[in-house]
Amino acid sequence: MVTKDQQLIMHRFNWQRLWAVSPEVRVTSLCWRPDGKALAVGHEDGTISLHDVENGNIIRQTVTHHCPVECLAWVEEKEMAQTAADDLFVYEDRTPRFFPPPPKSPAMPGAAPAFDISGAVGSMEDPNSPMDAKTALKASHQQINILCSGDRNGTICLNIFGVFLIGRVDVSELDISTCKHEKDATKDSSYRLHDPFILKVSLSENLHHLSVLCTGKLVSSHFEERKTNQEAAYGVFSLKINTALIGCRSKELHQVALQVSSIEELLEVLQVSMNVMQKVWSDAHTSFREKFKGLSQLLREHGSHANPQEECLSLLSCGLASSGLHQFLAVSLGEGGLKRLSKTMDAALRELHVVIAEHLQPVAEILAFRVGELRGISRWKARLRSIGLDEKLVDQAMENSGMVLIQIERLLRVIADKVAQYRMFFIWLTKTLRQLNNENSPSNDQLPAINSEAVAIFLKTQFEHDILGPHLASVTNDTVWIDMNLGDKETLEELALMGGFVNSEFLHNSLNQQISQLFLSCQHAFSMPSKVVSQQLHFEDILFLRHLHQPNVLNLYVPVSLACYEDKEKLVSGEVCRYVCFQIPEKTSEECMFIVITREYWKKPSAPTENTYREAIALSIGAGLSCIDLSLYKEKQLVLLGQTVSCAQAWLMIMPIDKLPYKNITGVFPFDGPDLLNVCLSEGAVFSISLNDGRARILPYADVVPPLAVSASRGLACVFGAQRRVLLYDLEEDEDVEDTEMD
Repeated sequence: MVTKDQQLIMHRFNWQRLWAVSPEVRVTSLCWRPDGKALAVGHEDGTISLHDVENGNIIRQTVTHHCPVECLAWVEEKEMAQTAADDLFVYEDRTPRFFPPPPKSPAMPGAAPAFDISGAVGSMEDPNSPMDAKTALKASHQQINILCSGDRNGTICLNIFGVFLIGRVDVSELDISTCKHEKDATKDSSYRLHDPFILKVSLSENLHHLSVLCTGKLVSSHFEERKTNQEAAYGVFSLKINTALIGCRSKELHQVALQVSSIEELLEVLQVSMNVMQKVWSDAHTSFREKFKGLSQLLREHGSHANPQEECLSLLSCGLASSGLHQFLAVSLGEGGLKRLSKTMDAALRELHVVIAEHLQPVAEILAFRVGELRGISRWKARLRSIGLDEKLVDQAMENSGMVLIQIERLLRVIADKVAQYRMFFIWLTKTLRQLNNENSPSNDQLPAINSEAVAIFLKTQFEHDILGPHLASVTNDTVWIDMNLGDKETLEELALMGGFVNSEFLHNSLNQQISQLFLSCQHAFSMPSKVVSQQLHFEDILFLRHLHQPNVLNLYVPVSLACYEDKEKLVSGEVCRYVCFQIPEKTSEECMFIVITREYWKKPSAPTENTYREAIALSIGAGLSCIDLSLYKEKQLVLLGQTVSCAQAWLMIMPIDKLPYKNITGVFPFDGPDLLNVCLSEGAVFSISLNDGRARILPYADVVPPLAVSASRGLACVFGAQRRVLLYDLEEDEDVEDTEMD
């Protein structure tokens, strides 16, 4: 639950608090993953974060919306009996056969220890341990599941596993054609839904139909037919969007989503590893430069016009130090400072090697393998091209992943050379300092012999220049240009002729730049399926549910419920059933409140709208009763939460709705006429209900408030009270489970 002060709290059914977090951005919607191991949280800025239910840790964050996410629905494809033809599409992720679990991202230097967000101190993540934080996300990968999200601007996004965007629908851009609903079949009226606000979304279990409840203003596309937009129908609409491509290609999408979601996680580890390496080396090299910055000042004070590099080369060749250099080594730096600086540089270089060997390199190898697997999948053009997996784009990502591996190997050699060169430089300085101080210490004999040529190369090439830094430079640094030796260049040109890398100049880039190019190529390849699939998600049907007199729905709570399932009683005909239930909160002249239920049947996997069978009924709530909220429960039941008109008592009732006297309203498309309630009233589809028409119970607290939360899998209902009361009811029993008062 989310409290008014924006605390996201997770409880067990016995009210044991598991954890609580306070997100920086306001929470606007919540949704469980079908297996109950992750929680999707929609935020006001359009972000959707996935939380591990055991500890509240954020598993993954996606930004697919640009405004508040108003509703979430997570559906798993119903597992069907396997046929011989289905065996062709069974995919096995072979990566675990050849690689151990990928490591986590390394910890940033200076970062504070990790704490468990439930309040207890937690252990810091071991950088060498597998990516345990992602196990909650991967747990659902055996069966394709799709997270549907809708925002207040009318955009609906479909994300496989909650992370891989596979489809986007802008309701305001849907071409709503009504020729099949008009009495004059020759008249083709086209409409657009302006200012849509998504209330509910639901994807059928076979993934072929997306049901949407939204508010908006239905306006004719031919503006000359209307004098003003105020004449348009404004209210709540039920839309059906054809998503048959996703259902028909679910196995192929499952394969692609498995690889893409894993590759995106690995890219994140690569980038974090590079940031850590930049930080480690920047801190160490800054310390080195700061220490020797004072040498230039001392040389000028002593009247020398030579720079520090020339002074050190003179000391190396002649064994004589100027007064300024002598003072710097003996007084300003000293042997103790020299040892500390040597340890700082050696530790930084060793840390870089550890990050590469234990994080960067194994992750890059796994990533290259997964991109290769994806390239193999993309070559099955007959089935994969229809979902937008482009072989050429994946080939480009494959080439960039290979370039990253070569860059990593080169960086390892560069670091190994720098370790030896820095060590030799500091050994030479230590021996020289002792000689200048006339110290004949026996410890001098314990130091390795000096390689004067190696020291001279270091002084000429690295003493005043950062050779390692450009290899770690970010893509924003346009001045980075790393020289290639002639042998490497000739080898790459020969490989290009033999079918190797197309770009033989990539070693002029830094490793960070190459990783950025890999990221961009993967992003381009992975965004194509969403673009292609989105173009094939189209409008199928619409129903005008009710008029709204308040155009601003931001402060209007509309009790609605939506459910889509396969009718078990009609498995032979293979029909899918959709229930839509909504409340008319305004009182009529007869002083009664109405709840309207509509149900539709259509054949799976898809069928023309003309073959859809639609029924509706208006439930008239008895005098003295009012309904606060409602929710469809399981497949053919409805849960109502209400109060007496005098607010003296609150009640909860569960009632069956499959045997109600529905009336056929197939073909009704009342845009300019009555809404669905008035259609039901005119057709006589009205049924009066009281607390005797279902299993009802009187609640101990009268001041209940929406929303009503119902779990069909658990058979529970959660009711909130105005005085920070929360009650949990077992809908299958007569007694409530437990109630508590929130802090």
